[in-house]
Amino acid sequence: MSLARRRFDDAVASWEKQELDRQQRLAQARAAFDARMAREQAECVERNRRIDAEIAALNERRRPSVERYCEQVLSRLLLPPQFPRRAEVAFNPDAEQVVVQLQLPGTDVVPTAKTFRYVQSGQNADTILETRRPDSEIKRLYRDVIAQVTLLAIRDLFDADERLREVAFNGHVDSINPATGRQEYPCLISLDVERTVFEELVLDRVKPADCLPHLRARVSEHPYALKPIEPILVFDLSKFAFIEGLDAVSTLDHRPDLMQMGHGEFEHLVRQVFEAMGMQGWTTTSSKDDGVDAVVRNPDPFVGGITIIQAKHYKNVVGVNHIRELAGAMEEKKAGRGILVTTSWFTSGGRQKAFEHGRMQLVDGQNLIFLIKKYAGKDVVISVKRPKNAASIDQPDLPED
Repeated sequence: MSLARRRFDDAVASWEKQELDRQQRLAQARAAFDARMAREQAECVERNRRIDAEIAALNERRRPSVERYCEQVLSRLLLPPQFPRRAEVAFNPDAEQVVVQLQLPGTDVVPTAKTFRYVQSGQNADTILETRRPDSEIKRLYRDVIAQVTLLAIRDLFDADERLREVAFNGHVDSINPATGRQEYPCLISLDVERTVFEELVLDRVKPADCLPHLRARVSEHPYALKPIEPILVFDLSKFAFIEGLDAVSTLDHRPDLMQMGHGEFEHLVRQVFEAMGMQGWTTTSSKDDGVDAVVRNPDPFVGGITIIQAKHYKNVVGVNHIRELAGAMEEKKAGRGILVTTSWFTSGGRQKAFEHGRMQLVDGQNLIFLIKKYAGKDVVISVKRPKNAASIDQPDLPED
């Protein structure tokens, strides 16, 4: 009897130990589950908060939110899977206008083969003969395709945002220039259309290639040859708020010391220097510059582009933080290049940071004096006490893009 009792007691003890282990594992699993649920609930709350904030910002017509929303609309166009969907959007809240730069499909989207015919020859020598489309048909089909993509994009934007009053559209295509081997992004279609005009169209009845001239669009004469056009409204410039240019150069005869100029006058002077190099230039408003004091543009349709400029009317050294500020502005504005101009000088760390960035140039006070003399024909001075160990930047010529 004692043996049976011991076996029973051992069995009970073993069960109790297993039950304790089970309860511990259950508690650990429940704690892990609760932690995961709390984490996922917190993530869900945060995600919903961001969505609500984005909806609120969209309703308040804040520029970044409207631009993100429109870019999402364009990324979901009902197009064949192989079609590109790269899009950039700039929003003008005052005019309720978006400026769109959309990547159009390349010329390879139109099959050159029209028909295939199977020819049975026997003895495993069967062949498939291909009939090529006439060149005129290929060019016509490509023109129709890019016209349809254009109308589809504009329709979806108006449908997605009822408050939009105007869409300016620039359709570009990626290409390689066979003469230079360089990557290019020529514009093939450009138009600016108001909602009231677009809504008069019966889209399921129009011929897209005929509809674009009706909307006063600019269309390449030879889109299949990727012959570029000048956009009606330049996409990059629409991201900036500009003010009327001031002739700051004319004041230099009376005020040759740049440190005696106002900050606004100095920004206009910097813009005029780059205009004298052959660039197109604009000065931004001080309240909406987003870290940009001026914008210059090379008007060449192939190699041109946007460069944003920060003008630092400083007596003290310009350091790494200013370089980072320019890099952030370039990223936000999607500018190809950035130039930082100052009446003072740069730290060695700042010069190194600009060099590592690769698309940024620095103009210190000494080089600014040189540029004003060379391009504006004015002798100026800068009353800044520059340390003897402040090395100058050997890069006075900047107009190339």
